Amino acid sequence: MDAQQLKDLLDRYLTGELSPEERIVLARTIERPEHRDALDKFAHTTLTADDLSAGLDDPKVKTSILVHLDTAMARQKRTVRIPALVRYAAAAVVILAVGSLVYFAGSGKNERSIARQPSVTHDVAPGHEGAVLTLADGKQIVLDSSGDGSLAQQGGMAITKQHAGQLVYEIAPTETFPQTTMYNTLTTPRGRRTSVVLSDGTKVWLNAASSIKFPAAFDGKDRTVELSGEAYFEVAKDAARPFRVRLNGPGKNPEIEVLGTSFDVMAYGDEETVSTTLIDGSVKVITGTGASLLRPGQQLLAGANGRTSLVADADVQKITAWKEGNFLFRGDELGDIMKQLARWYDIDVRYDSPVTDHYTGKISRQVNISQVLKMLQAAGGVNFTVENRQVRVSPKN
Repeated sequence: MDAQQLKDLLDRYLTGELSPEERIVLARTIERPEHRDALDKFAHTTLTADDLSAGLDDPKVKTSILVHLDTAMARQKRTVRIPALVRYAAAAVVILAVGSLVYFAGSGKNERSIARQPSVTHDVAPGHEGAVLTLADGKQIVLDSSGDGSLAQQGGMAITKQHAGQLVYEIAPTETFPQTTMYNTLTTPRGRRTSVVLSDGTKVWLNAASSIKFPAAFDGKDRTVELSGEAYFEVAKDAARPFRVRLNGPGKNPEIEVLGTSFDVMAYGDEETVSTTLIDGSVKVITGTGASLLRPGQQLLAGANGRTSLVADADVQKITAWKEGNFLFRGDELGDIMKQLARWYDIDVRYDSPVTDHYTGKISRQVNISQVLKMLQAAGGVNFTVENRQVRVSPKN
């Protein structure tokens, strides 16, 4: 098979036009090492057409992605059967797209095929930087529409918005500290995320559909904030004043105490557990049944009934992927994946019947939802229909 014939098969594969016999031919063809150059050329041409290839011509970049892809596929081969066609065609299309899909495969049966592309009446754009800041007096500032620079002054602190959308609390030039603590609340609706530097220098990244309440200026003997949803913390060290996070998640919520460390907390109301994952340093998670001291790489799960379980070797890369601008799935159930998509794309999800498929893959959070659903549909046993902001999930016939 020459390069043009291979390209024609790949083009027709992406549009779902190949017959079962042609899919078998293509699967066998692209597994041959001599066709790697043709696949690479096809990918470069495709990405250029989509204006995604800028800056990705460095051979080191391509080699790195190939190594990552091959490693991921080899690991996945040991646990589930993955259709070779899905693996390699996905690689051919986006092998150069560092900011887009790197690898995606479902755990469906070997004979599954792509019946059609997702039906999209109105595509949904990805979320973006933005939030609502509620000051102590109840005044609200919509960060999406506010300009960069000075926003307000609270508790002797000047609040500024930087170019990247990050909020910063710093001592005001003419500070006047009030007698009572002034609390601010930073809220990200679905489809938004943001970050803030608190008055003590602690940095907080807030995921979609989340909220954090904090004093404009920390006073007293500790530093306490309240969180619902998900956030990543880089806590400024202060041996004299521990940093505490009170959670508003499901059931009996733990409290987290740290001195200086990096960790991720997820406490969404629609999840069964609250998770605390330590990246660096040490944290103490206090629950109704006692306290647990975590080491880097460990995760504590607290259920609504107050029971806890420790994950000794947590998948930190997966847990913090949202902060890096990606979705990363490793054998995740479709229902859990759709929860993440609902928060980021601000969509509602309906199921025609229960779905138990599991998926492994990585994709940018900056693509439209149709591109995410396209890859899920290619790898699994479901079809998607998008109308306005509602996604309907139905089994493939």
